[in-house]
Amino acid sequence: MPSGPGTKAKPRPDWLACREAGPRAFGRKIMTDAIFSIKHRYAERIYSGHKCVELRRTAPKTPIERAWIYETAPVKKVTGWFEPGLIYPAMDCEALLESFGEEKCLGMQIAGTKEERLLAMIEALGDKPLHAISIKRAHRISPVELRIRPQQSWMYCMKTEKLG
Repeated sequence: MPSGPGTKAKPRPDWLACREAGPRAFGRKIMTDAIFSIKHRYAERIYSGHKCVELRRTAPKTPIERAWIYETAPVKKVTGWFEPGLIYPAMDCEALLESFGEEKCLGMQIAGTKEERLLAMIEALGDKPLHAISIKRAHRISPVELRIRPQQSWMYCMKTEKLG
């Protein structure tokens, strides 16, 4: 990108400034919400109450009031939100299985021994440590298209920011 005299920096869209600012105040608005990109099958399990824990490699550093659910392709819309509870430190799959069980993490039961269940979780989630975000309640809304392309995992957004 050129720099120096005579070049103008492109103005940043508000959503980018929100993402970079993190949970701090942006202008006079406080970011207390986040948008989570979630596959359709997992979003359905959250809404039905079978999946009670959302797993992420990175997690918000401060508590968030509302976690918007952006369903990835083919839906590509915000379909609801959930009230997040505790955010747990990163754990490996074995600790997740022991702490929460596969049904709360994946939204389904896995048949077999503990070792077989652990292997199935590692296959589904990978072998890197993950943060667990507990889900208190989920609320479905009429699907809303975003004007922005959300992050692959999650991003902060302003409480007053319109999603449509």
